[in-house]
Amino acid sequence: MAVDLQASQSLQARLDRLLSFLDEDSRNLSLLADTAAAAFDAGQFHLCNELLSRYEAIQPLSPSLVNTRGLSAMSEGRFEAALADFRALAEHDANPVLDYNVAYASAMSGSFAPAADLASTCLDAVPEAATLKLRGLHYLGRFDEATRMGALMDQAVPPPGFAGAYASLLFDLGDLENARRHAARAPDSPDGLVIIGLAELEAGNIERATELLERAAESNPLEARATLGRGLCLLAQERFPDAATTLDHAAERLESHAGSWLAAGWAWLFAGNPATAAERFQHAAVLDRGFAEAQGSLAVALQLQGRRDDSRRHADIALRLDPESLSGALAKTLELEAANHAESASTLKEAVLNRPLGSTGRTLAQSLTAFGLKRTHNRA
Repeated sequence: MAVDLQASQSLQARLDRLLSFLDEDSRNLSLLADTAAAAFDAGQFHLCNELLSRYEAIQPLSPSLVNTRGLSAMSEGRFEAALADFRALAEHDANPVLDYNVAYASAMSGSFAPAADLASTCLDAVPEAATLKLRGLHYLGRFDEATRMGALMDQAVPPPGFAGAYASLLFDLGDLENARRHAARAPDSPDGLVIIGLAELEAGNIERATELLERAAESNPLEARATLGRGLCLLAQERFPDAATTLDHAAERLESHAGSWLAAGWAWLFAGNPATAAERFQHAAVLDRGFAEAQGSLAVALQLQGRRDDSRRHADIALRLDPESLSGALAKTLELEAANHAESASTLKEAVLNRPLGSTGRTLAQSLTAFGLKRTHNRA
């Protein structure tokens, strides 16, 4: 820590010295270039961009300065601007580092194909490239290629970030045991925190899961599975309104993941809003037409709205898809108990949320967690 502070102070001192020189000679191009580079090294990216703009107003930027501007934009999270600079450079130059920067900026702009297609020359030259390629293959659903990259885990020291990214891939493919094993090699990485946190959640260790998933969300606010896990923790803690809004956010981020919409629906149902719950269940059913629990859950929500015929129809569909469907059986039970008025969200919660159901002995809360943790891979 003391070394880092000393280095930071040294970089700032150099920048201050160059800025003082620039005050005396504001149009000196060499001085502008050196000061922009010093600003970048000191982490003052806005100042770096300002100095490069001053340079460009006098003379077009050299390729080296265009690269600095791209790196500065990337450091500020302006990935499309960075991508434009890197692509302009790539038209006249080809090197592994530039290929990596193009792929990284593309991925952060929402296009993962360049990352997935990174060449072996780039992987050999840039330590972080293997992890970026793995994430690209994972995102695009090219799972066979992604899985083959697991051979890199046999190295004594895998590429930076690779253990967590590979654990994330295995988790999404349903290989939970190996996912947890590899996540343990990177327990403080965002991926490792998410995988271990979700494993704790599935085991019913809610406090520990919440702690890990909060840390994951803090280190990477864009990690949708951390948000999903936090929502499932809130659901298990019976904080239903908070769980509903959190799970909605996760479902929107994960888009095609039916389990997220299912979990959000149950949170809304327990929060006393069966109409909104029905919308979420319907969305899950559209995403996965063979998902029995989506049909059964929709039947439960419709039953609570008094729509008996519609509820019966969806319960029948659920039980045809899966005779062991928990929610399908629950909808049928509610129909039989309608005369006893066991049809409010609070009554339902007391009856089923933490009570073992079916032959598995799992509670509904545990089942929702399991469904929420399963990923679909129908990326269109």
